[in-house]
Amino acid sequence: MDDYLLSVIFLLLGVIYSNIEEDEEVGKMVDFNKIEKNNIKMLGILVRYNRVKKGFSLRDLAQLTNISHTLISNFEKGQVIPHRDIIKDIFDKLDLTFYDSPDISIKFRKLYDKIFHHILYYEYAAAAILIKEIEKDRETYENSVEVINVAIIRCLYYTIANIFSSDKDELISQYEIVLDFFSPNQKQLFYFIKGLDLLNQESYRESRDNFEIALSMGDENLDLLIKDYYVVTLSKSSKYVDVWRISSESIKKFEANANYIRAMRLRTRIAHDYIRILKYKDAIDIYNKVLEFAKKYKVKDLENRCNTYLGFIAILNEDMKLGEKYINRVKPPYEKIYYYLKFDIAAKKNNDEQFLKLYNEYISLDWVQKSAKTKRFFEMIIMRYDEKYMDKNKYIKNAEELIKLGFKSDDAQLIETACQFLMNVYKKDRHYKQALEVNERYLHYIKYDTR
Repeated sequence: MDDYLLSVIFLLLGVIYSNIEEDEEVGKMVDFNKIEKNNIKMLGILVRYNRVKKGFSLRDLAQLTNISHTLISNFEKGQVIPHRDIIKDIFDKLDLTFYDSPDISIKFRKLYDKIFHHILYYEYAAAAILIKEIEKDRETYENSVEVINVAIIRCLYYTIANIFSSDKDELISQYEIVLDFFSPNQKQLFYFIKGLDLLNQESYRESRDNFEIALSMGDENLDLLIKDYYVVTLSKSSKYVDVWRISSESIKKFEANANYIRAMRLRTRIAHDYIRILKYKDAIDIYNKVLEFAKKYKVKDLENRCNTYLGFIAILNEDMKLGEKYINRVKPPYEKIYYYLKFDIAAKKNNDEQFLKLYNEYISLDWVQKSAKTKRFFEMIIMRYDEKYMDKNKYIKNAEELIKLGFKSDDAQLIETACQFLMNVYKKDRHYKQALEVNERYLHYIKYDTR
């Protein structure tokens, strides 16, 4: 519903919150009981947008509806919740439809609760089926008291499953303007969704900030789900002690709730950090246990995750044959590291034709073209592969840009890798001063968590 998505822009035009004036029709307010009043307030924003769009002043609409302009103004500002009949009259004059049947909310709330349950238990395929049901009746829900909740559950699903949605980004940015209308639970979900969206964009520092705001709001049921993703942002910043502590506590709680898939996901996060601190055996033990679980219960995502990182460890140990064996089991490709490992395997085989074919295939992928970080990284990989592909100025520029991106997003692994790439090229050219400066920048980041 495009008109609605644009409606909140009008809040930026300087809506002034003032004391509610006495009016004869204020007495017609009603108690909506279990229906969230904040959702009703959002309908006032929809009214404001469509009133202005039609060129009506407050007094024009008041005259058409025989409702005082003061009441309409306060409804638009979210300060007053009119009687349903008044809302209907206003909507009618603006050629809008207000769906106020209790059956709509009852149907939606059942879908909402089921979808959230499926998301919590990592049952995304089941959640997708129910999301389609919401999409089918989306216009009705967006013109009902469920206006906020329909946006929240859609954004939560598309963001946590990392699925493209044409209006997700717009919804997130638009709803941030009207957070004052949200209930505490809706606010917590909003900050969680925003954190997830930033995590998908690899903006780990900002993602962590939003997760911490969400965690400060104190809904224990939601806190546990948030922590499953919060530890990723901590891990990316090399905060391993915090990752281990939070993950261990959360694993126990997930297992107490029979949520074994999320418990296993957190175990792989601990294993990932073991790789970073060179405790390969401990990491292998965890991945093998999780892999056994994933195969038994047919959890393909976990299976791909384990095979990818077991392959990574094998390659780090220079066992390319074993590494390739694990990577060939990964279908479909799992995260960016899968592509990097495929490059490593092809490079070790010294097969120019195969390596270039792989490079041309990967560099043309849509998500690579959209990611400045990944594109630069792939360009550096091919330049490191053979001197005939090396453009030293471009290589140094790419490394510097990756370091900057790493500092901005608080991605310790990216900073470490890019610094190492840059130091190696400086050392090779005997530019030891520049290599030392790069090393000092990295050490300063590790010590002070800042550039």
